[in-house]
Amino acid sequence: MLTACTAAQAHAHAAAPASKSGPGPVPPVPSPDASVDAASQHKANDWLAGAAVPPAAARSKTQPVGVANNAAPQMWCQPMAHAVGYWTVPNMPPDDTLAWLRAHASRGMDVYAGSGNAYTDNATDAGGTVVDQPELGSLEALIFTVTSVGSGAGIRADAFTMAADSVCVTPPPGTSLGIGG
Repeated sequence: MLTACTAAQAHAHAAAPASKSGPGPVPPVPSPDASVDAASQHKANDWLAGAAVPPAAARSKTQPVGVANNAAPQMWCQPMAHAVGYWTVPNMPPDDTLAWLRAHASRGMDVYAGSGNAYTDNATDAGGTVVDQPELGSLEALIFTVTSVGSGAGIRADAFTMAADSVCVTPPPGTSLGIGG
């Protein structure tokens, strides 16, 4: 279900032949002049500004050492507006930080997904992800990646919102798209 795509965007899906290995999502083919518009970038920035993080979290203008440096997964639609922010949470372990994020949705959103053991450079580090979305099935999201930083946690938040001219992949018949690729 492509609830995040508008009717105008839905007709923009490109038809491409399925791979020989079986049916799968058909990649989007955005217009060569597709770009992130100011309204969608403002929305991504606003979501990031309204991100719910633990009260002890300290915002950083740059990526702190130990905070996840990998972006959230590539989104199903292109182009997408993107904003990123970083926080450190001293003396709050990653598991407690993840639990706090799962219990506190960001402004205007609900928590729809969460997992432990987020990808980090050191796979033994504790961590995970939490996904806030404006509605279930939305292809737009605020994705929190939590990693272990010293005796506390680090948070990377990636806000992804659709541009007015976003083109989305076409899912195989009878399936729907989730967050990321």
